[in-house]
Amino acid sequence: MRSAILLLGFNRIDYFTKVLSSLEKNKAAYDHDIFVYVDGGPNAKQEEIKQLIKASKFSDATIVCRVNNWGIGRHLIDARRRLFDELNYDRVLLLEDDLVLGENYVETVFKISNWASKYDDIGTITAYNINSASIEQQLKQENQLIATNRHFWAYVITKQVWDEIKHIIYAYEARFLTKSTYTNRAHRRIRWLFMRKWINRARISKENRLVPEKCVTPPFPKIPFRIATSQDAITALALWHHGYHRITTRVSRAEYIGIEGYSFSPEVYESQGFHQQNLGDYAHIQTPEDFVFADVDEQGNPLKPTEYR
Repeated sequence: MRSAILLLGFNRIDYFTKVLSSLEKNKAAYDHDIFVYVDGGPNAKQEEIKQLIKASKFSDATIVCRVNNWGIGRHLIDARRRLFDELNYDRVLLLEDDLVLGENYVETVFKISNWASKYDDIGTITAYNINSASIEQQLKQENQLIATNRHFWAYVITKQVWDEIKHIIYAYEARFLTKSTYTNRAHRRIRWLFMRKWINRARISKENRLVPEKCVTPPFPKIPFRIATSQDAITALALWHHGYHRITTRVSRAEYIGIEGYSFSPEVYESQGFHQQNLGDYAHIQTPEDFVFADVDEQGNPLKPTEYR
């Protein structure tokens, strides 16, 4: 399959440098076309990022710099439009500038994508998870996959999936992001007029499913009070409506470092459990020969994801 890696940047040079360095250590990254999309505006660090790319091992990467500040929502939606709708890539691995990758991350998520292609219900694939088990327990879980509703981290999505869900995402973009800044988007109208409509519609059912019903949790409640209105949340909603699930490795192959950012602060970072990342030697975890879906924990309880957060 023809695949691309999309790396997003803006102005967090220290974070971007760490993520870029970790991507360079992934041998499998060189098997895919690299695209770097950098948002614009007075706070952007476009020249610095362009110099980092030129000095990297990805010196032939395609760099796209916005003239103005688009905000992460439009910025990311448009990047996926370009790679899928216009350039016709079959798969894209989407990376932001706040997740440091283990050295086999790229190989692992694309291999899982191949493995999962026989199922109809897999929407996105990632290899990041907050696992509270001891490192000794995690050593036994390295080939296990679980369902997740957590935020989107360094995920693979296929054109087939994108083509099915994009009408919802493009409608959100046209209605709420083109005439307003991303920061000032109409949260209440997004929740109660747009998201509620899709949340309450009957979900499309896939036939050949990997994720059993006991491991299914809707990403959002029926009454969308104070839920996220980001483009990631809309992507989660579109995936859910069309019968897709999101899966991740049970053992993390990456480290989230985004303590400071658009939606994050040290308080948010801690409240969402990122200070408890039990990573072990995540950087050197090898890609398993095969994968299994884990539907219950060690006590026999269903491994059911939490709602989106």
